Amino acid sequence: MVGDCIPDYFLLTQILHFYTWILVSLLIIITGTIGFFYQKKFNIKTNYYMFILAAFLTLGEFLHIFVVEYVWVEFIEMSGVLLAAFLTLRLYKAMTGAM
Repeated sequence: MVGDCIPDYFLLTQILHFYTWILVSLLIIITGTIGFFYQKKFNIKTNYYMFILAAFLTLGEFLHIFVVEYVWVEFIEMSGVLLAAFLTLRLYKAMTGAM
């Protein structure tokens, strides 16, 4: 029967969702390494270590495995993204001399 061979699109969307958040976390870590380099090179405090916290909060997608509450996991992810956006804006201002 044709109806028995329906692919599992839920699994595919979950895998793509995990992959997307992993890429976002890697971009946050790369931004943190830019902040680390800038702090070491020009001796201006950039709080580069906070990018690691933002990356871990963004990887909260993996909490879906353990936590059923979807709202809390989304809140954790969004707090990581907002923290990364705030830190990136501060890094930009420090690098361009807008501070």
